[in-house]
Amino acid sequence: MFYAGTAGAQQSVDQIDSTDWLRSLAEGGTTEGQMILLGQAIQGSPDAQYAIATMYRGGAGIPRDMVEARRWYQTSAAQGHLPALESLRYLASGGDSAAFYSLGILSRDGLGMPRDAESARQAFFWGGEEGHILAMFAEADMLRRGEGGVIDETAALARYGQVAGLARTALNILIENKTSILDAGNERAAAQYWLGKLYLAGGGGLRRDAVRAAQWLEDAANSGLDLAQYELGRLFLHGRGVPRDDARALEWLEAAAAQGMARAATEIGLLNN
Repeated sequence: MFYAGTAGAQQSVDQIDSTDWLRSLAEGGTTEGQMILLGQAIQGSPDAQYAIATMYRGGAGIPRDMVEARRWYQTSAAQGHLPALESLRYLASGGDSAAFYSLGILSRDGLGMPRDAESARQAFFWGGEEGHILAMFAEADMLRRGEGGVIDETAALARYGQVAGLARTALNILIENKTSILDAGNERAAAQYWLGKLYLAGGGGLRRDAVRAAQWLEDAANSGLDLAQYELGRLFLHGRGVPRDDARALEWLEAAAAQGMARAATEIGLLNN
């Protein structure tokens, strides 16, 4: 049995039987079985990834965690594992917004299946309709570029606005520097900024993740958004989500200060003292 993907591994019937045996041990609460099975999943075994996902979904042997379940289903499905793909489809059929997002990623990027931009755009739409913030952003990008359908800049801007609004609500922030962040043409960067802030704090269905926060903020900073430049500079200054780098911190803080941000100028003064 062969599954194409990152690991590019070919599993024999004996290996699959071994995975089933480990899964039975893990579900029975055997720590050794859980650790070995998780190790196989991390090394790229799609059968082990599927087994781990199913365990997280059912709470057998390990605490129920649907975020981890979907993540491992997606990782396994990206290698062509059909039961994992069907599991995501089943979850999506019940209105699971994160499952729609996973299906959109798989279709958009051609992971474990032929690339299908139209199906991806539809999956992101349904995920967004169910309130998934990342699905909204992904759909907005496809609308803006005309991937999987016609270009619709108006709808894209509306989706970016929804992303920003939902993220602000999750963070209990109504307005922050309204003048700069709502400048015409900055809607996409503003959405990236708020997603970065959301990943820093956690909430809105997203777990706290400083590395992902830095990635979103860097994209927004590269678009010229002063708020993102300031936040990214602080991340480099404190080594949060990125390696500590005073030179890069100063670079981003100076970019924000050049746009008139007083807080950035204050940080520069402290950094130079």
